[in-house]
Amino acid sequence: MAKSHAELAQMLDALDEFIPGLAQSKSNANDFWSTFKQLADAVQAHAGPDDQGWICDRLDAIQVKHHLVPPADQI
Repeated sequence: MAKSHAELAQMLDALDEFIPGLAQSKSNANDFWSTFKQLADAVQAHAGPDDQGWICDRLDAIQVKHHLVPPADQI
């Protein structure tokens, strides 16, 4: 069952707050992006079709905020 927009927003906010610690704990870029992708996929898995685009926009905004550039195979 899909989570509500508010619940998804909370998940995305938590991911946003987690990024600095994740970046510090994962000095290898591949490890960082693997973990980020798992977390992002978990949020997307809880979303209904109407929220998918919004989630992608939020994930992009999180990456921009933290000056993250994903590997070419994840763009």
